[in-house]
Amino acid sequence: MICWTPLPVRLLLVGLLSTSLCYAGKHPTRVDETSNCLECHADKINGQDVHPALKKGCVACHAIENKDDTTYVNLKLSPAVGCFACHQQQPVFLYSHFPYSSGMCLRCHDPHSSAYPKLVKDKVNDLCLACHLRSTQGAQSPYLPTIALVNNNTIGHPYAQHPVSGKPDPLTGGELSCISCHTAHGGAKKHLLKMAGQIPEDALNEVTETRDMCSKCHQVLWGVDPATSARKKHKGR
Repeated sequence: MICWTPLPVRLLLVGLLSTSLCYAGKHPTRVDETSNCLECHADKINGQDVHPALKKGCVACHAIENKDDTTYVNLKLSPAVGCFACHQQQPVFLYSHFPYSSGMCLRCHDPHSSAYPKLVKDKVNDLCLACHLRSTQGAQSPYLPTIALVNNNTIGHPYAQHPVSGKPDPLTGGELSCISCHTAHGGAKKHLLKMAGQIPEDALNEVTETRDMCSKCHQVLWGVDPATSARKKHKGR
């Protein structure tokens, strides 16, 4: 029998087990909690999106310890625990994205600053495809779903001619990307597909979920208001 440990307990265990691995390192010069870290680390705040925690100072997340003539700068808590000290943990999802459920926030996010929104380390699709782009070199795994794309990874999912980038998202006006259809952390549907208020109000069951999610975009492209279409569908039943 497989016994699953609840997510909060898993995160706590990860934090406790990794306490000695909290990115400890010798600092090249002697510093203390009053030192101005940005004199040398100004690059940490150079980005379009800067982590608000930096306003609290580096010691909000880092601990400085001086032993004899050596200074050690460590994280106070592992990322698996430290991030959730400030960022409210989302409810346990029916389907979770593994990096999120495992507390691997730094897999996708930069803790200091980024050129991209929400402190992600790269453009959304480049970040997602770093793990989920199918390679001819490796075997597929049921634990890591992959997709095959063509035309510089702009076309090919969920079917051959469907764009995944380089086109506007009909709902947001921004560029179409993986998170146009999928949630980043987790959700109630397989494949982390968006649901609830993010798709038409009449999508209430497993049979219609994918069709209705697709319809919301395509109705906009066809010049049909999704709410009007949903009301007509209800009347026709």
